[in-house]
Amino acid sequence: MNAITDLLITIFESFGLYSASNGLGDHLRGLDVQCNDYTNQSIYNVVFLCVFTINSLIVINYYYGLFNRVNFTNFLSWLINVLVGALILFFIAYLYANNDVSTGNYCKDLSITNSDCLGFGATASIFSIVWSFILSMIIKWKSSNNKKVPF
Repeated sequence: MNAITDLLITIFESFGLYSASNGLGDHLRGLDVQCNDYTNQSIYNVVFLCVFTINSLIVINYYYGLFNRVNFTNFLSWLINVLVGALILFFIAYLYANNDVSTGNYCKDLSITNSDCLGFGATASIFSIVWSFILSMIIKWKSSNNKKVPF
């Protein structure tokens, strides 16, 4: 993995909402079913791509698309957009992690529970909200109506 991916994984795992070592974290990194090497696709990479793509589209739509109207120039409209993105990311992360756990398609030496999958989904939601806030602070200034939202 490259340095940026390792940094993002470290940030994800620092929330501590799921087992990072000898648990879901190793599976998400791509540990194969035989527990030999990290040869499977990293679920982290898929979730990171979804976080950046989906939330970027939602935030750009809020500031420059359909929600760039006077009716939506308030904190609540912005917050609803951000929370919808977080909810979408929660389900994507949870379903990716839980799919392999429910089918038994993971290294049996790992200790993975359903609550780990829920924690990974919650972590993705938090990451989603943070990314949406950062992107909002960067791109809001040229919006014709929403440049003062969230503040």
